[in-house]
Amino acid sequence: MKTRILLTIGDINGIGPEIILKILNNSNFISQYDLTVVAPIHALEYYSGLYNLKINVSNIKRIEIEGNHVKVQPGKISKMSGLIAGFAIQTAVELCLKRKYDAIVTAPISKKALNLAGFNYNGHTEMLAVLSKVKQVVMIMVHNKISIGFASTHPPLKNVTGILGKNLLVDKISICYDSIINDFGINKPRIAVLSLNPHSGEGGQIGDEEIKIIKPAMNFLKKKLKALLDGPFPSDSYFANKTYNKYHLTFAMYHDQGMIPFKMVAGAFGVNYTAGLSFVRTSPDHGTAFDIAGKNLASEVSLIAAIKAADRIFKNRLKKKTKNKYI
Repeated sequence: MKTRILLTIGDINGIGPEIILKILNNSNFISQYDLTVVAPIHALEYYSGLYNLKINVSNIKRIEIEGNHVKVQPGKISKMSGLIAGFAIQTAVELCLKRKYDAIVTAPISKKALNLAGFNYNGHTEMLAVLSKVKQVVMIMVHNKISIGFASTHPPLKNVTGILGKNLLVDKISICYDSIINDFGINKPRIAVLSLNPHSGEGGQIGDEEIKIIKPAMNFLKKKLKALLDGPFPSDSYFANKTYNKYHLTFAMYHDQGMIPFKMVAGAFGVNYTAGLSFVRTSPDHGTAFDIAGKNLASEVSLIAAIKAADRIFKNRLKKKTKNKYI
């Protein structure tokens, strides 16, 4: 059985439509999946014509959304392109919640365009959580050499300390723990937790979040889940010494702490995964790339990785569910 995957168009002025069309033009690859695009047809026709792709857009499995009156303007941030991106996400989530599809792979959006259109979220992760009515989700960056989960996603750095708390860390690390088991098929997860402050706070001399928040959360989880949790590790030496090779997942406190080393290791093959949803959602590990939009320079390799990951995660969930049914 093929996984039923929805591809959301992303920002029509970015590289989303281009990389989707390049995927759909690869018949050997798409034959392995049941792919449906959520998009206004004119955006696909525009880029197909621009690049002279040998693909009949009218034959693409597609769910039409509003926006055929909107002019495509490669590289431009606009309210209308944000509106289309938002509609595509809303439509895809509704269909997955109704179990008509198994997974969503989202093409990149512009947070500014999304906000201009009235979708007041800091990114895909936050929007998906609200639309799904889920209290807590975790952004996990996935690659075969390194995977990183995040305590916070896109807040300004000055707000991170105020967001962190024992209960938040317990909830987020628990989601990561369950995801490693159910979504990635690893029965005894090993998780490394990073510190917030330089040198893990130097025993409270340069920050006490490790003592008051991070370690208590870890100790609670070790007892509750009997989880193999180590840390908190100072992030500089942790990544410099490649300590992440010993763990299934590294848990970071804020965006750049985990994202910079992840992208250095994963390159163009990283995948963004939202853990904690009732359906599977992945995305390529890059943005709208407005600087190269409309120039036929975008690579689809990260989108391919995201589709493969969505398929693998859904099948792992299905396998786990079937196994539990007969226990």
